[in-house]
Amino acid sequence: MTETDVQAPAVEETKPEGNEENATATVSTTEAAIIRQLEYYFGDANLAKDKFMKDQIAKDEGWVPLDVLLTFKRLKSLSEDKKVIVDAIAKSDEGLVEVSEDREKLRRHPERPLPEMNEERRQEIYARTVYVKGFAPQNGTTMSELVEFFEPFTKVTNIVMRKYHDKPTKKYLFKGSVFVTFAEKEQCEKFLAQGPLKYKGKELICKMQNDYYEAKKVEIKERAEKIEERKRKKEEGNNALLAQLPTGACVFMEGLGKETTRESIKEAIRALDETLEFAYIDYQKGDASGYVRFNKQDAGKQLLEKLTDKKLKIDDAEVTAELLVDEKETEYLKKIAEEQAKRKVNAKNKGRGNRGNNNRNHHSGGNNKRKRGRNAEQQEDGDGGEPPVKKDATGKEATKPTAESEAKAAAE
Repeated sequence: MTETDVQAPAVEETKPEGNEENATATVSTTEAAIIRQLEYYFGDANLAKDKFMKDQIAKDEGWVPLDVLLTFKRLKSLSEDKKVIVDAIAKSDEGLVEVSEDREKLRRHPERPLPEMNEERRQEIYARTVYVKGFAPQNGTTMSELVEFFEPFTKVTNIVMRKYHDKPTKKYLFKGSVFVTFAEKEQCEKFLAQGPLKYKGKELICKMQNDYYEAKKVEIKERAEKIEERKRKKEEGNNALLAQLPTGACVFMEGLGKETTRESIKEAIRALDETLEFAYIDYQKGDASGYVRFNKQDAGKQLLEKLTDKKLKIDDAEVTAELLVDEKETEYLKKIAEEQAKRKVNAKNKGRGNRGNNNRNHHSGGNNKRKRGRNAEQQEDGDGGEPPVKKDATGKEATKPTAESEAKAAAE
């Protein structure tokens, strides 16, 4: 049982009926707190889910020793004196908890059996439960404060502090909302009819638990629909990009040497056919394999026709070339389309983030023109959306590894 999560509210200070000995006695604040705590332990809401209490009740015809009950922190914080506890529960007019003859044990009264928790019972409880939000969890709202807040309302039988698991702290933290169950549906409706309520100056949101659940269902459905719509648009965009990519133009190469570069791959292919136009070489120096994608339809087929046994010499390595077809080609082109779509989104977001830098960019207008000129030259060798081969000062391909994906390569 999690005592900090659920709590029964205080009972009203009253004189128990039919007890002449205590007819003039009143219920003190401490006694009221003890009564509500014990009636919570033995109450419907707690026993429906508290395995420990159920096990204790099953041992001795429902009797639970006070020594066991005093292991519960909340009751122990109210009093460790058994006499004080027994005297307090004896003043309750609820008739839920019975005291043993030796005043050492308590049990739920046999004439108040625990209702069966089925769907009908669950719906009946929901019908007299309200959802209340706005208790400022950042201010450390406690169960005691909540009990005190709801005490004036007739008649609250249970309060559940709603919590969530906070991954950074690995703790369960209060959400700032509660479920409050009343004894009767009419009392629940009366609570809601009182108009706006405030807690520490903030207006609370109050509604029936069933209404809250229905609103949540709608919210979850709308969120799921938005996610599906984003997926659909993304897929449509990817398919549009996929349709623009030429087929028969992708070649997988295996057996590349450790010193092979993208530039040496280009040189070897151009030596076979100068008419082939490269779109992108998906390869990192040191890898044993990579992909070459051409700009034009069936350009890959054109290359394979120039080879003997699908072999070509690149540097000192004999490389095997395979034309991607059917599923292999489709999967690879899908990857290309997805990466191109990501680059477009990133470029768009980057543009938004740099709006404030426009004035600074104007001061270096000459440099920007030169950059635009270089970009235009670089795009002549590609498809306009992918990065050119990086070269060092000598004109050879740089040895620094390129990105594993086209998205990373685009950032170079």
